Amino acid sequence: MKKIYIISFLFLSITTIAQEVNLSSEKLWAERTSATKYVIRKNDKTKWKIFIGTNPQKIDWKSTPKKLNDSLVFEVLPTDRLFFGAIYKNDTIIFSERRLWVENAPNFRDLGGIKTNNGKTVAWGKLFRCGDMGKFTANDLTILKKENIRKVIDFRNEQEVKQSPDIYPSDFEVNRVWTSISPSNGDAMKKIYTLIGNPKTTPAEAESVLEEFYTIMPDNIKNYAPFFETLLNSKQGEASLFHCTAGKDRTGLGSALILSVLGVSEEIIIEEYYLSNRYTQYLAKAGMMSQLKPEIAKVLAGVEPKYIQSTLNKIKAKYSSVQKMLEIELGIDETKRQYLIQKYTY
Repeated sequence: MKKIYIISFLFLSITTIAQEVNLSSEKLWAERTSATKYVIRKNDKTKWKIFIGTNPQKIDWKSTPKKLNDSLVFEVLPTDRLFFGAIYKNDTIIFSERRLWVENAPNFRDLGGIKTNNGKTVAWGKLFRCGDMGKFTANDLTILKKENIRKVIDFRNEQEVKQSPDIYPSDFEVNRVWTSISPSNGDAMKKIYTLIGNPKTTPAEAESVLEEFYTIMPDNIKNYAPFFETLLNSKQGEASLFHCTAGKDRTGLGSALILSVLGVSEEIIIEEYYLSNRYTQYLAKAGMMSQLKPEIAKVLAGVEPKYIQSTLNKIKAKYSSVQKMLEIELGIDETKRQYLIQKYTY
C-alpha cells in the first residue's frame, strides 16, 4: 500500500451511530434533503411563523408567513440558498441549512447560527469548513462564488495538495493560504502506517492510535497562525473557508479553535465537530480505504467526541484554556479576540 493513499484517506469520516442534523441548542433548523428541497423542523411544539429570503438581510418579513407545524418543505434551484426567519411572540431566529448542497464536498458546512455563551450568534455565511476541494463541479464553483468565499485556508500536507489541488472559479478571485498542520513524515503518521499495515490490528487499537493522534495535534498549534491571520485580515463582506482532505480532523480542530475564541461552549463545539460523521460515511468504502478490513476502515474513517475532547483536555491541562493557549502561542490577545467576536458574530 502506497503511503500517499494512506495520507489522503486518513482524514475521512463515517457514521458510527445515529447522527442528528441539528445541534442540541437549535430550536429549529433547515436541512437540504436534495439538490432542490429544504425541510424545516423544530424541537418542540412552538407555533413558529416562517418567512423566507435569499440571505439573512433580505428576509421578506412583510410577506404572508408559513406556519410550521411538524415540518415544512421548500423548493429551490440547486445553486441557490434560502434563509429563513422564524417568529414566535418575542422570539426571532434566522437560520439556514448548515451543510450546503455541494455535490463533491459532502462535508461542506457553514458555522453560522451557533449560539455563544454571551448571547451572541455566529454570523451566517462568514465561516465555512469542508474537505477536498479538488473535485468541485460547475455547480459547486457557482456556490463558492455566491457565498463570496474569497479566502481558502488549506491545512493539507504537500502530498495531499499534489494529489488533489484545489479547484477555484476561473472568473472569481480566491486567495489560497497554505499551512500544513500535520507533516506526512511525523511520528503520529508513522504509527498510522504501522497500524494499517498490521493485519492483526483491532478496532480498539485503531481508536487508541487516533486518540493519541489528537493529543499530538496541539504540538503543531503554531501552524494554525496563518488561519487566524486570514480571519483577522479578511475584508468586510468576504467569507473564509478552511479545509483538509475530508474536513474532520485538522479542520475539526480549526473549527474548535475559532468557535472557542467566539465564546461557544465546549459542549456545542464537540457537537459541531461530531456532525462530520453524518456527511462523509460513504468515503469509508472509497479508494484505498475499501481494501482495509471494514471494522478498521470504519474506525479510521470516523470521528468520536473523545478524540477532540482529548485535544481540548491536553490544551487546558497545559494552558488552563484554549484562549490562553492561543494568546501565548499565536498572539490572539483580548483585543484580537474581541475583534474576531465583533467580526464573526451578531
